[in-house]
Amino acid sequence: ASPDTSGGLGNLGAPDGDMEGFVPQKEILYNGLLPYADRLDREATELLSEIKTNLCRAVLLRELWPGVAFWSRKLFSFLKLYGRRFSKDDHILFIKLLYELVTLPNLEPNMMQCYARLLIQLLKKKELLSRDDLQLPWRPLYDLYERVIYSKTEHLGLIWFPNSVDHILKALIKSCRLYFPATSTQEMLDEWRPLLCVFDVVMQKAISNMELFLPTIMPPEEHSQGFQLWFHELMNLWMAVQNQPSWEGHLVNLFARLANDNIGYVDWTPYIPTIFTRILRSLNLPVGVSQIVAPRYLTNSYDIGYLVLWITALLGGAGNPAQKELSCLFNSIASFYHPSNHGRWQSRLMRLLQRLPVSVVRRMHRERHAASSWITVVPESHRLSDADLQEFTRSLTGAALLAMFSKTGSTDAAYAFQNLALLTPELVIPPVLEKTYAAMETLTEPHTLTATLSCMIGMARSLVSPNNHYPEGRAHVLPLLMGSLPGIDPNDFSKCMDSSLFLSLLLKKQTSKVFFAYIMSLLQIEKDLCFASAGFEDFVLQFLDRYR
Repeated sequence: ASPDTSGGLGNLGAPDGDMEGFVPQKEILYNGLLPYADRLDREATELLSEIKTNLCRAVLLRELWPGVAFWSRKLFSFLKLYGRRFSKDDHILFIKLLYELVTLPNLEPNMMQCYARLLIQLLKKKELLSRDDLQLPWRPLYDLYERVIYSKTEHLGLIWFPNSVDHILKALIKSCRLYFPATSTQEMLDEWRPLLCVFDVVMQKAISNMELFLPTIMPPEEHSQGFQLWFHELMNLWMAVQNQPSWEGHLVNLFARLANDNIGYVDWTPYIPTIFTRILRSLNLPVGVSQIVAPRYLTNSYDIGYLVLWITALLGGAGNPAQKELSCLFNSIASFYHPSNHGRWQSRLMRLLQRLPVSVVRRMHRERHAASSWITVVPESHRLSDADLQEFTRSLTGAALLAMFSKTGSTDAAYAFQNLALLTPELVIPPVLEKTYAAMETLTEPHTLTATLSCMIGMARSLVSPNNHYPEGRAHVLPLLMGSLPGIDPNDFSKCMDSSLFLSLLLKKQTSKVFFAYIMSLLQIEKDLCFASAGFEDFVLQFLDRYR
């Protein structure tokens, strides 16, 4: 270990004395429900003291195997059993120690992976430690990445790395880059700027390193030392290149991460039309008579997960053209969601439709309901308003209604409707209800019934919730229950399962509360619901007849 780390090992290995005033970083709440919860505190304290003492001793004796490896696994087990039940000081010392161990030169790959997994677990909850509490140097991690990923001896058979080492190292860098010092961005640019040549294959290495290492979560006062050093340079480079090179996907991933981490602090307005044009091009949709797509355009497509993050971060703010461009994008590709259209491009379109509402729901939770932390919040001027959510829902509803009856199934559309119903149920539920009622009255189209029921299953919670913008939804519960009874057909297993699942969801506790509350304290619509509950007797009798 380095002198700084070993200097703190004395505190790390010190036995815990007085526990008064001890504040754990984050415990597992469910442990308090166990029948032996009163003994867990003492057991956890004794185990943690034993781990700290023996891990300290093994490091000081330079006994990497089996000492450090054994007690590292013990610490990993401690995290699974008790959570992060240690102080902030212990948390920081554990991270610094594991970071020094991971970056040791000539460390065996298996041991490096073991330490890396434990370090990723310690860094997982980023809200627990701020940049003021912890800073990690980027250079040792970069040297390790160079030795492993670009090894000059592996292809000669002189060293062997596990297949998962690439994934583990990238996950470790993603966890650590949050705590790189403010000066690290300039140091990285000095390292990789000489490699930025569009006519050389080394450009791929430079852009991939920038995507992986450049930190994007910083307080506003450090932005001048962070993304402002490279944003305009790389964005102008991306705008200038039109032939979809292999490194363009890494650049898009970096921009998406930057936009998601700094909503309201980056001006994307001049680039929004080009961004959505490139997104449309990356979908590789067939246009024209020949409908031939070059193979290189299939391999250089943007990652849908990062595209969704980028689009979501662009929304919001007065006068922002992003929502208009998003509506134009889905209007232009809506016909490709029609059930009669099918091709290799359809899976990307369905993933886009499924993941985009999920990302907007996460952003809305982040802006309105997330607990406060040291990470910079979204400014009030750029937060999503109710009008923004309604416009977003309108832009996706048409494509989702067509995707319900896709040849690949209705699962993706059901996920999209589920999250859209959480945002604006008053706009999403009525058109799906209309199609569901029509499908229930038709016995010759079982695929239509299963597709609509799958979407209604996802929206069941929003349909019966009394605390949303669509209180009329609860009035549809009894008609839907009666209409879904013919779907219980043992000769059609898929339709029977969807109908049974739909019935079970509607008959949950939240629905019963609506029908059996005290009628004197209810509004008129709720009184009508209670009177309508008299039809439950007929439903129960018909339901039992179906299962005879």
